[in-house]
Amino acid sequence: MAATHKSADDGSLHVCPFQTDLPEYYQPWMSIAMDLPHLIQTHQVWDRVHKMPLLSITHLEGHREQRMAHLALGFITMGYVWQEGEHQPVKTLPRQLAEPYCRVSEALDMPPILLYADCVLANWKLRDPAGSVHALLLFSYNHAGASSWSPCWWNRLHAQGWR
Repeated sequence: MAATHKSADDGSLHVCPFQTDLPEYYQPWMSIAMDLPHLIQTHQVWDRVHKMPLLSITHLEGHREQRMAHLALGFITMGYVWQEGEHQPVKTLPRQLAEPYCRVSEALDMPPILLYADCVLANWKLRDPAGSVHALLLFSYNHAGASSWSPCWWNRLHAQGWR
């Protein structure tokens, strides 16, 4: 069983932000994850992932960076699988995506799939860290003009609940 990471402030198990960025070595992952709405809309996810280098997870320091990597790789994976919609899902992942995703998932004792814990509990940051709870999503599949489909509909539900 994975170690529990509990907030000293309120006792919750998944207090965010876990991490909002990764070291420079992992920028190929972060740049794809941050640009997913555009990449999906322009059908460029596959191309960007195939150009992505195979990165080791050994440079991730601690639970927070591992969770951020799991989140980013999970979003990239879903974008890769569903880029062409439900009629053409991809059945296999390229090594440079599958291998680090499986390794970081194993290190966290989590499955290599985008979870509620990723989409909602770890996918936000405070708009103003010193202010009240007004959250911004770290990663998304949608932007204005993009498809309304999102596997993380929980985000919209939770965001509405915070108002």
